[in-house]
This record gives sequence, structure tokens and C-alpha cells, in this order.
Amino acid sequence: MTTTKSQTPGPRISEGGGKRRSMRIGVMCGRLQGFEDGHPEEALVWASSGGYDGVLFATPRAMSPELDGVALKEAGELAAERGLYLEVGIGSLGPFGDAGERLAELNAHIDAAATAGCREFFAYTRTDRHHASVPHAVQLAAVQKTLETLAPRLRDEGLRLNLKTHEDLSSHEVLRLVDESGTDVVGVSLDVANLVVRGEDPVEATRRLAPHVHQTHFEDVALYIVERGLRRRLRPCGAGVLDWAAILRTLAEESPARRLTLEQHAGRFDLDVFDPAWFDAEPHVTARELAVLFRHAVDCERRASAGELPSLAAYDDDGGHLARRGELAESARWLRHTLDTIGRSSWQ
Repeated sequence: MTTTKSQTPGPRISEGGGKRRSMRIGVMCGRLQGFEDGHPEEALVWASSGGYDGVLFATPRAMSPELDGVALKEAGELAAERGLYLEVGIGSLGPFGDAGERLAELNAHIDAAATAGCREFFAYTRTDRHHASVPHAVQLAAVQKTLETLAPRLRDEGLRLNLKTHEDLSSHEVLRLVDESGTDVVGVSLDVANLVVRGEDPVEATRRLAPHVHQTHFEDVALYIVERGLRRRLRPCGAGVLDWAAILRTLAEESPARRLTLEQHAGRFDLDVFDPAWFDAEPHVTARELAVLFRHAVDCERRASAGELPSLAAYDDDGGHLARRGELAESARWLRHTLDTIGRSSWQ
């Protein structure tokens, strides 16, 4: 692996007042951030030089498309040399597609992650709440079977799989899957922005999941009222509506997480809350939590009218990977400010 020379790094984002803090802040690096698969050294050097503490790759194939053992090991070694933690995803847990092929891919990615030095990793689901012939409960059962099949290996090898709060699952469903799979080997990778899509208040959902949160995918949201209900758009942390003080305080007090990994992507989703049929597929939704989201939407509309937030149409303009890198830096600064505000002692 060829290591790219970098500029002398400035103060690390997770440092303040000359003293190292226990909570570390890292970033997801992929094509959206301008990093091509097969060149992990570029992302690792960029993150280290930029003062981040870690890097998350979507799958091991981002480090080596062929899952070459030498390349994966070198990526892990470079991360260690740079003082970075390394996180990786292992792909989809289903439920659709051939189960055998899915398990083979997941196990290959687990092998690759371990080769790179990762002892825990995240996975996601692709359920469809409105599938014409397969009820959502049946889909969840298929995901559960995949987790149960992987659990003995995870337990034997001392590994942990963290289930991401993807847009297709509620926090209640994630919690059930984790509990039924064994909390010693299956945890949660918390993406608070995704919980909004399921009509949940991210603060309350964080409280439900906190004891099992080992990883994060953090970014903020803005909400706008549209003909079908609410439309979610993604923002850097602190530039949206989420209550980061409450979210971080909950994690400090109740979760084992000591890393905050940031993600800035382009996913666009609506909450069709003005369609009565939407509620039939969302039995977990409560009036109290949905009201929080509408309060946020009203606030976003007001701020957009005042020029404090982009208009909904403005999100159609893609600023490209350099803009997303800038948003990651903005998120890191905001989270560090919030950690300072809620008190350093919570994280010791």
C-alpha cells in the first residue's frame, strides 16, 4: 500500500485544552466523500490530517474490492499507525434474496473485517413495509434467522455485530432483533436521522436503544411539510433540529459507546403521515413522538422563511464531495461543543 504524504495535522478534534478526552470522533469515508474503493490510505491520511480519530468504511470492499488479505491488513496497520480507530460494515442482513448467498457474503466480509483488525462491525436491513406478498413480520423473521445463524460464530470468535437503525426499521424492531439474537454479540449502530423516517422522536428512541449502542452514524435533519406529510433532508450536526445535548447525555449515561462516528449522505425520504394507510404499517408510532416531529417541521419552515435554513428546493443542488467533507467538519465541531456544554465528567 502506498501511503500519501500529508500536511502536518493540527490539534485533533477530540482534544481540548491540551487534554485528551475519552470520547473519540470519526467519520465515514466513501465515494460520497470523494474516496474511491481500493484506496483506503487516502481516506486514512485525510482523516488523520484533519484531526479525526477514526474512519468508517461501508464494507471491507472499500478497502480492497477483492478482499485481498494483504491489502486489508495494511489498511488496519496504517490506521493503527495514525492513531485511528477503524470501523467497517459487512452489508445487508436481508431479508430478500438467496439466504445462502447472503450468508456467504456476510461471512466473507466478517473474515475481511477481522483481517483489517475490526472486532465489531455494523450491518443493515432492507425490509419493505408495503411488500405486496411478504408481510413485514415475515421479513423480520428472516432477518432474525440470519442473525441467529451468525451469532455462534460471533460468540466463538469474540466479535460483535451492530444492527444499524436503517430507514426501514423502527427502534422497537431493532431492539427486538438485538434482544432475541443475544446482546453479548449483537448491538446497535445508532443513526438518529433514520429514526425520523419511522415517525419516531430521536431523543426517545435513543433512550430506548442506549444500553445496546456501540457505534453511531450521526448527522442532523431538517423537516419540511409537503403534500404527503413530512419530508426529511439531511444536515450537519447542529444545523438541523435534533436535540444533541439530550442524545449525547443519554449515551454518556446509559450506553457503552465511546466513539461518535459521523456520516453525511444524500438519502431522501418522506413520511406519508397524511395517508391513513401509513399508520397501518407503523404500529409503533405514538401521537406524542409524532407531535415532536411536526413541531420540528414548523420550526424548520419558520427558519427557512427567515433565511436561517435552506429552502426545500435548495437541497436539490448537490455540492459534491468537498461540501460533504466540510459538513463532516461542521458536525465534529458541533458535537465537541455540545460535549463541552453537557460536561466533560459524563464521559470519563
